[in-house]
Amino acid sequence: MPVTPVTPVGMATAPMQHTMGECNLKTKYPGDEYCILPPPPDKGFQMHIGPSNYDSPEAQYLLQPGAEPTSDFGTTSTNDTEQFFYYREFRMRPGAHHNIITSGGAGDSGLGQRIGTVNSLLEDYPKGGVIAPENKGVGIKMKPKTRISVSLHSINTTEKTLLREIWVNFWYRPAAEVTEPVNEVFSIGSMSPIPPGATVTNKGSCRVGGTKGRMLWAYGHRHANTDRFTIYRTRGGKKDLVYQGYSWEEPLVLDYSTTVKNAVPGESPNEGGWSGILDTQPGDTFDWECHVVNKTNGTLLFSNNTYTGEMCILDAEMVGSTCN
Repeated sequence: MPVTPVTPVGMATAPMQHTMGECNLKTKYPGDEYCILPPPPDKGFQMHIGPSNYDSPEAQYLLQPGAEPTSDFGTTSTNDTEQFFYYREFRMRPGAHHNIITSGGAGDSGLGQRIGTVNSLLEDYPKGGVIAPENKGVGIKMKPKTRISVSLHSINTTEKTLLREIWVNFWYRPAAEVTEPVNEVFSIGSMSPIPPGATVTNKGSCRVGGTKGRMLWAYGHRHANTDRFTIYRTRGGKKDLVYQGYSWEEPLVLDYSTTVKNAVPGESPNEGGWSGILDTQPGDTFDWECHVVNKTNGTLLFSNNTYTGEMCILDAEMVGSTCN
């Protein structure tokens, strides 16, 4: 029997475990355990991208050996009334590299608003559904029956056909509690062609605007030839290390809140960063670096190709402030 999903808590002192294996799927494809049940209709909705029949999946959901497509899929939210959300559960089958979720279409409010980005098979924002006390007013608006676009990048390095499928649960927040809208950050660092065997450091920077605020979470998006991603907050000439990650396959995602204690960063493989509230002020900058070692026989260009291309992107969410 499927289990009932746990309703996210408003405040807690420790994160819950990731929800897994709720659907009891038994297909011939790896990743059945990533399927999760949708929230109760009055608590949230699930965005599902995947086949309608596991015995004969549609062609766009089949990932052949050696293939690396980036595809756009569309769907519509199921809410009949305007809702707000913050907590999201992301699950993807093996072979998925990232998905970028954008809400809004012609005639919709919030045209082109990013409402989720994930670069690992299993991720929750915020961790375990624990909404920190300082974030009890945080929320993202979802108009009724909003059109949603999903950009899914997949790669199959195995010798068997994989299935392209993702599940994302959006958990509602009471509208009366939402006082702080979320500002998405998706900022691309500079990159020149990287010759074979070369070692370079790609850099990016964005300047904080708006009002005083805080960064809710952040991660660094990169590909297989980047062995270190580092983020600093710079204020008045002082640089604070807030993020250091080494794994490109399962990139570190850091929550900056009073309910999460992040590891102290060190030499590889010791990932970590800032713990507690990461406050932001107009005039601050967030500066990031991608240390790239081109291990291929070709020149690396900016592209979605996981092994033969590179990127250096700061992905985050903020309240109060923006970073452009």
